[in-house]
Amino acid sequence: MTTTALKAESICVAYRRPDGSTASAVVDADVCLLPGQIVGLAGESGCGKSSLARACLGTVAPGGSVSGRVLVTGVDLLSAPPPVLRGVWGRHVAYVPQNPASSLNPAMRIGRQLTQPLALHLGLRGRQLRDRAAELLQRLGIPDPGAALRRYPHQFSGGQQQRIALALAISCDPRVLILDEPTTGLDLTTQATVMTALDAIIRQAGAAALLVSHDLALLANVADRLLVMYAGEIVESGVASAVVLDPLHPYTRALLAAVPSARERRGIRGLGGRPPEKTVAGACAFAPRCEHAAARCVAGRPALEDLAGGHAVACVRHHELAACPARVPRWTAPPAPQPSNLLEIQDLWCRYRAQPDTALAGISLAIASGDTVAVVGESGSGKSTLLRAIVGLHRPRAGTLRFDGGPLAPLARDRSRATRRDIQLVFQDPDSSLNPRQTVGAILSRPIHMFRTDIRRRSVDRAIAAALEEVGLPIAAARRYPDELSGGERQRVALARAFAARPVTVQVPGSAAPVQWR
Repeated sequence: MTTTALKAESICVAYRRPDGSTASAVVDADVCLLPGQIVGLAGESGCGKSSLARACLGTVAPGGSVSGRVLVTGVDLLSAPPPVLRGVWGRHVAYVPQNPASSLNPAMRIGRQLTQPLALHLGLRGRQLRDRAAELLQRLGIPDPGAALRRYPHQFSGGQQQRIALALAISCDPRVLILDEPTTGLDLTTQATVMTALDAIIRQAGAAALLVSHDLALLANVADRLLVMYAGEIVESGVASAVVLDPLHPYTRALLAAVPSARERRGIRGLGGRPPEKTVAGACAFAPRCEHAAARCVAGRPALEDLAGGHAVACVRHHELAACPARVPRWTAPPAPQPSNLLEIQDLWCRYRAQPDTALAGISLAIASGDTVAVVGESGSGKSTLLRAIVGLHRPRAGTLRFDGGPLAPLARDRSRATRRDIQLVFQDPDSSLNPRQTVGAILSRPIHMFRTDIRRRSVDRAIAAALEEVGLPIAAARRYPDELSGGERQRVALARAFAARPVTVQVPGSAAPVQWR
């Protein structure tokens, strides 16, 4: 019989709200990780994935409480005292957070951060310690590992920071890896390299991993089993290929229908409505958004029913829906772009003082009004530098920028208020761009006060509510702080902040751009 690397039973997570009430985020979730196995965890932002992942570590976010049992090497992480947990964390269980910047100390060189756990848990010293740290960086594709050990986190791109966080997690060969969106900041080629390395580590060392991700294509390729969460509950589970190819829950079908394809042009169908803000008792939580909902769906909470082949689903109509093929939306051609150029870039050159290499070399492009241009490339190829130069946060060494027929000043401080309004930037990392001491409402009110002369002071709250609605967040989110939201919800706040100014062009790293408002 195979020994279980991690077994989590009846996990319940709840958070205390500012008004004193309690909101349940995860209810009765079970997770079993076997050695040499990767279990994927998928679902919408705010469905409880990160809360469940943190609970499997034996911890919970501030203001939260967790119950149940999590067994690793015979230790219950939810009841063990701190000295025991310090011996387990890093050595037997390692965690990669959704935001790599939060796991890397900005005041410490990468080498020191990598060598600390190696010295503490494995007792390595001297040259052996340094060689092991360099080997970890090389394994995850960091160029020139020896020089990288002497650099600080801010001197790496977002994707490189993500790989360094992964190197830190696998440094002591843990039995269990909890990976919360580990490939968010990685391009596809780097993602493939990193996941191949992780897969080899997990299979060869007999480790186990819980991989949290929105990327269903990634989970279908690398995960052995797949768990699908909605409103704090696991609504479907099974062999990853079976769940992806033959989904039985309407929610899983909706998630797969929303996945874009790079091989064929087809429509992308979003899921109407919003998920509940907490778990739902006594009914199917997905019923209000389900096109197949019936009266019996709200008569009681459906249990996770075990089917053949290890497949399980929490839907009272799964037998009927199995015979209905999933519908693929049709693709509708976008309107033809206007002939006039909205943004023109000619022979743009950029570099950074700390790095001798050129970041951008002679970039030229033109974006017509109504057009959409995607910038694609590997981590560190200059994508973010290009966007920062356009928005005025990085002064080019040479080249010209023109916007709406006129010259564009190199720096944002030298541009008019109207121009700053018309070109907005959504940063790659929402955690570092959202003020943690301000509520979401205060964050969204700033661009409205600065740029929306059509909004009177007494109408600001309605404008904030409209901005939240546009990105699928409830109005109640305006009273919360960024750390009270999931990573995906924080990203939507960053999008709402850019949209709230009603710009002509929104530069969005990691997605299609620009978005047109006029």
